[in-house]
Amino acid sequence: MANIYDTINQLEREIRDHEDYQGLKNAMEAVVKDEEAFALYNKFRQLQVDVQTKMQLGNEISQEEIKEAQDLEKEMAANETISKLLQAEKQLNQLVEEINKVVTEPIYEVYQKANEQKGDQA
Repeated sequence: MANIYDTINQLEREIRDHEDYQGLKNAMEAVVKDEEAFALYNKFRQLQVDVQTKMQLGNEISQEEIKEAQDLEKEMAANETISKLLQAEKQLNQLVEEINKVVTEPIYEVYQKANEQKGDQA
């Protein structure tokens, strides 16, 4: 039986070699090289952190912050370099979701079987 950690390490290497990972890596490198795109990207990331922190602390998000986020999203969508990054993130995220689904399937089956057995007893 293969060591599960060997399998995980192999998966990690294959993800790094995957075209979706390479696409994300290349897109991020392009953002870093583009001063305007990088500044916009960092501004949006900081706003995300600020909003998440407020939410975790139970503080309300102001209309001003909502508008700022919406405006930044529009700016980012209009920026070709960032738009390519967002598309690359989406592509890689789909791959990660598929991997996660396969990896968690045995766990899901345990709970599903328990629910079915409990239903048979009712």
